[in-house]
This record gives sequence, C-alpha cells and structure tokens, in this order.
Amino acid sequence: MPKPIPIDSVTPDDLCSRGEFKAQRDKLESLLREASQAALKQADVPAAERRRAETTLERDVEQRLQRLILRAKGIVSEEMLVRHQREIPVDEIPDYAVTHLLVELGEQELRS
Repeated sequence: MPKPIPIDSVTPDDLCSRGEFKAQRDKLESLLREASQAALKQADVPAAERRRAETTLERDVEQRLQRLILRAKGIVSEEMLVRHQREIPVDEIPDYAVTHLLVELGEQELRS
C-alpha cells in the first residue's frame, strides 16, 4: 500500500485553514449574488416574475459555488497524480485545501 501523501504538499500552507476557506467562500458567494442581482435588474424582469427569478438566481449561485469547489478539488487531485503519481479521490480532499484555487476560479467565473 502506498504511503499517504499529505494534501498540504500541493496546497500553500498559508491558505489551508478552514477559516480562510469560509471567508473566501462567503466573499465569492456575495460577489456572485451581487452579479446575479445586477443582471436581474438589467434584464428588467416584470414584478410578477421577479420573485421566481430571484429564487432561481439563489439556487444558481449555490450551484455555481459547488461547481467551483468541485473543479478546484479536481485540479488538486490531478496535481497530486502528476506530482506524486498517486490519485486522491475528489471526495477525500477537504474543502479548505482548495482555498487558493477557489479564489482564482471564482475570479474567472465573475469575469465570464
């Protein structure tokens, strides 16, 4: 059985805390919400449909966040495979281990 490789070996030490992850996730969630609200206002949705559109946007923000976290975990898993010839399943990678990637991927998501 191969010796376990610590996840910290592929993530920066200063960005591997649960608190930092939560702060970055909350910040990204807020930015995605603001962008969604701005898009809704620009779309000039009638008042009768606004509530349904807001509910849909809320669900969309949460799905986008989960997709970004999963994509970041996939990148870490792939990097472990390349660097250490050992694959770590995505579901075994803790959320806080992808903080640095979440910030980067979130910025890309907001630009698109």
